[in-house]
Amino acid sequence: MPKLLMTPDYQKYYFQQDGATPHRSKLAQEWLKDKFGRQFLDKAKWPPRSPDLNPCDFFLWGYLKERVYNPIPKTLEDLKENIMREMKNIPKEILKSTFFNFVKRCNFVLSAEGGHIE
Repeated sequence: MPKLLMTPDYQKYYFQQDGATPHRSKLAQEWLKDKFGRQFLDKAKWPPRSPDLNPCDFFLWGYLKERVYNPIPKTLEDLKENIMREMKNIPKEILKSTFFNFVKRCNFVLSAEGGHIE
């Protein structure tokens, strides 16, 4: 949280609930709502088991995996450095494309009234 607060324009960011069991506790939910307010997307606002709607699932993890292992990290510290390097080097155009794709996917869900989408 302290690092987030040092980020310029941090108010424009959203916190997306990931559905992990510890994160669904009443205490965790109340803390997140208190810290993020309307910018907190809790489990009630996010369809369950929806990796097609999560940019980290449909883009980021695969993208990073392709790059983080080149060169192959020999230590945990090497792995962390590779991850940080690649996160900083994601081209802005790729991020823009990912977010446009995210909006498109959300619109498909809205059109399907929350039902299954392909």
